[in-house]
Amino acid sequence: MPLDEESTLAAPAQAEMPVAQRSTKIRWYGGAIIFIICFVAYLDRIVFSVSASPIMAALHISPVQFGLATTVFNIGYFVCQIPSAVLIRRVGTRRAMTIAFLAWSVCTGATGLANSFLLLAVVRTLFGAGEAPVFPAANSFFADWFPSKERGRANSLMNAGAFLGPALGAVLLVPIIQALGWRAGFFICTILGFILTAVWYLFMRDRPSQHRLVNAAEIDLIARGSDTIASPERAPWGLFLRKRSFWALALGFFGTLWTIQFFIYWLPYYLQKGLHVPFGSIGGFTSISFIAITISVMVAGVVSDKLLTSGRRRYQARNLVAVAGLAIAAVCLVMSTTSQNVLVSVIWLSAALGGAGVAQTLAWTIATDIGRAYTAAVGSWMNAWGFVAAAIVPTVAPIIAQQFGWTNVIVLNAAMAVAGIVGFLLTTSDRPLVADQPTA
Repeated sequence: MPLDEESTLAAPAQAEMPVAQRSTKIRWYGGAIIFIICFVAYLDRIVFSVSASPIMAALHISPVQFGLATTVFNIGYFVCQIPSAVLIRRVGTRRAMTIAFLAWSVCTGATGLANSFLLLAVVRTLFGAGEAPVFPAANSFFADWFPSKERGRANSLMNAGAFLGPALGAVLLVPIIQALGWRAGFFICTILGFILTAVWYLFMRDRPSQHRLVNAAEIDLIARGSDTIASPERAPWGLFLRKRSFWALALGFFGTLWTIQFFIYWLPYYLQKGLHVPFGSIGGFTSISFIAITISVMVAGVVSDKLLTSGRRRYQARNLVAVAGLAIAAVCLVMSTTSQNVLVSVIWLSAALGGAGVAQTLAWTIATDIGRAYTAAVGSWMNAWGFVAAAIVPTVAPIIAQQFGWTNVIVLNAAMAVAGIVGFLLTTSDRPLVADQPTA
């Protein structure tokens, strides 16, 4: 047979061979939207802490009262954590997030209208309740949309967005507050919140299979690498409460958020009163710390996923990296109290916040590892205990500072980081809480 004839006959057979479809990356676009959402969520929080001095002066309230206004935000957030898990299960991630966005945007604007301590406290309580579903819903989204090997990086997007908010917000909002007054910052955040609500609702869906832009290759990639098939059953809370890892993860997150929430709510004021930084300069110094944590959470996700794909156990890739982060936080917090130089102290504080950020990122991944089909429930439980700490810190910090000085507040934060280390060491992320779930 002539060569050209043989080639001609072979060509149709070759053309009929299936060509592998390239996976779309819609899951990463969803992750990018969550990054921006968390950015605005924490921008809403940092505008409150940066405005501490102007708010106290305008409403004639003390630092302790300001701390109480922050505490009630966290109480509202804490109380609505478990109901948030129920909401996510009943209406889905997309609608739960939309409800949360609308609620927190309205309350952000209402904060800018407050003219008394009582009204401020009421609005901040509702604000906390409205924002409660955001992080559990985002974590549930990552569980449904990302294979296990990508979840460390996915969760780092959520946390990096959260901490980039204070990093940029501290710099951008101080000039706005100085020029237009403290209320203007809240109104700007409200507008951003409404825009994001529309973007999220119009673009995202609960499942990859429901999104018209997701192709079969991406659905298959997610399904083959997933261990979190959604369960229609209610979370088995009785079983969870008998598991050591369930309580240990709560302790780990309690210690982590105690450390981080101090920075979010009191760092600008501490810079002014503890380190004697002028108001016009606190934005830049605050930004340094939150840039550090933004970088650290991104690195943590990449490192953890690399360790997991290289064959390390989940406990090594998740828990031990979180422990290392909190160990850095504890040491650097103590070291920050030993320097009389403002810049050196801020560098130590920035390293401490960065270390705590590593633990926060991996805590959410661990919640998925042990929660699997019940990721929303486990994430809400963990987050609830984190915000028990967050509810205590704003009020306790100024009281301790008044009685014993700011140095002792910082040392207490270091002790809480150590408590977080104990929690993560006792959490067994290699075994799901419900034993018959698949192990990826």
